[in-house]
Amino acid sequence: MKNLRKTTNRYVCHILMILIFFFAISCNDPTEENINVIDYSLVEPAKPWQDLINEFYLGSSILVQKDNSIQDALDAAQSGDIIYVEPGIYNENITINKSDIILIGITGSEEAYVELKNANGVFNTIHKKGEGENAEIVNILYQNHTVINTNSTIESSARFAKQRRHFKMSRDQLTNNVVHYKFEVGLGDGEFDVVRIHRLVQESKPYRPNKTDGAIFMVHGASQNFEDIFLYAGAENATPQTSSPMYLASNGIDVWGIDLAWTLVPASTTDFSFMEGWDIGRDVNHVLTSMSIARLIRGLSGQGFGRMNLLGFSYSVSIMYAAAGLETQQHRILRDINGIIPVESMIKYAGEDEAARLLACADAAGIKKIIESGVYQNESKISGFGKLATAAPDEPSVIFPPEFGMTNFQAALFVGTNTYMLAPQPNPFLHFVGGEFENNLPVGLAYSDPSRWIRLLAEPHAGPFIPEQVRYEFRACLCDEEDVAIDEHLSEIKVPALYIGAAGGFGALGEHTTSLLSSTDVTNHIVSLNENPALDYGHADPFMADNASEMVWEVIRQWLTSHKRTP
Repeated sequence: MKNLRKTTNRYVCHILMILIFFFAISCNDPTEENINVIDYSLVEPAKPWQDLINEFYLGSSILVQKDNSIQDALDAAQSGDIIYVEPGIYNENITINKSDIILIGITGSEEAYVELKNANGVFNTIHKKGEGENAEIVNILYQNHTVINTNSTIESSARFAKQRRHFKMSRDQLTNNVVHYKFEVGLGDGEFDVVRIHRLVQESKPYRPNKTDGAIFMVHGASQNFEDIFLYAGAENATPQTSSPMYLASNGIDVWGIDLAWTLVPASTTDFSFMEGWDIGRDVNHVLTSMSIARLIRGLSGQGFGRMNLLGFSYSVSIMYAAAGLETQQHRILRDINGIIPVESMIKYAGEDEAARLLACADAAGIKKIIESGVYQNESKISGFGKLATAAPDEPSVIFPPEFGMTNFQAALFVGTNTYMLAPQPNPFLHFVGGEFENNLPVGLAYSDPSRWIRLLAEPHAGPFIPEQVRYEFRACLCDEEDVAIDEHLSEIKVPALYIGAAGGFGALGEHTTSLLSSTDVTNHIVSLNENPALDYGHADPFMADNASEMVWEVIRQWLTSHKRTP
């Protein structure tokens, strides 16, 4: 598990040219070796965040909130790390004892700066080999001066010689006051080492987010992305009545999410050798790095650098637990997760679920053989049902045998309402969406408009591929006979947790995993609206049902507002 989040170099490009001041350094403070100072009155305000973010090398960084310790960050950092410090007064002595550290004070609005005050006037950089070499201290006010370390020339520093990573940003106005940002970020050197980060937030002026009442980072399930299951969930338009992110953003929550790298692999791809080794640890690393980026942008746009609550749905519940477990092994100042919200999945079975566990073992063994044969990708074919139902809904199904007597429309509904009949499932009544039946044939949906389900199938926003390795590891963890590291620190997770289950989906099966945590703040919320589990709230209904805002989203919103920050 220790290898799940690989240490990455955290580089910044032109930000230093913005934060550092283009004025001659006038004098040396005799108490600070190799540290020059300039007059504080020459401090130039930072650019707006939307301009500044375009000049970042985005990646994982260390964020110091104003009630945290800068020295803690320095002690926890590794050589080459970047540390951002939230505006505020820090009453502490600091010593830089790592090489190539960049310590950056963020300049906020209304003349808010990072100011270092201490009792004995100590600000040390150690200049032994490997300790404090090439440290760069930017925009830190120290005894009425702005401190800049000049051991290395920023413009020629080797750390900025790397080619700029892939980055794109867009902003769309969804309603009068809710906007949707997308940040496409390269997190590696490979062609497909790219993720897309989403943000929905209220704004009264362009690029000026309103103060929010909580924050969430949402991770999608298999063969989906953020827009598929969260933002649109089959609806033509995202509204507070049809979209969980829109509902939350419209009610004061800062909503973030991710499209994992495998969702951006084009459908036309034929050579998948690059996908070998794409495991859950890689997804964990991408999620945590993206959360770090989200926290930085939140801070720059006036929301503070606070840790965020992480929601995982379906497959990504395994990512969420693995990430939260990994952070138990890190210094608190390095952590990005404030609380966790697992939705409709689990990573451990209870003893009475032995049959389901053995089913997971058999499934894992089958996938492992596929990987060993040199196949690294799994392609979803489910969209075919939706396309046929859209093009010729009343025609006889060409997928199911004629004796089934189903139309293309009914076949698409069958996929959603009878999942357990298509493949073995841990819950014998598991289905995606609760259905309505006549003569054992689906004729509608119990909790949502059938057109939403068909549109979700027919028009996916995500690419059709998911790595076989993540499918294997998820099932191997459920099997619990091989060490796949996802659950290595499960019992050490202490952050608050809210489990959301649907009685016609994984439902109460997920409660066993939350019982294994060491958290003293665990809430389990199971939605059940029908005594017959085969007709009850389904796996996708928490995000698709007509009443999901009442049954699920409002529950999440209230939990978020009461868990803005873990003590």
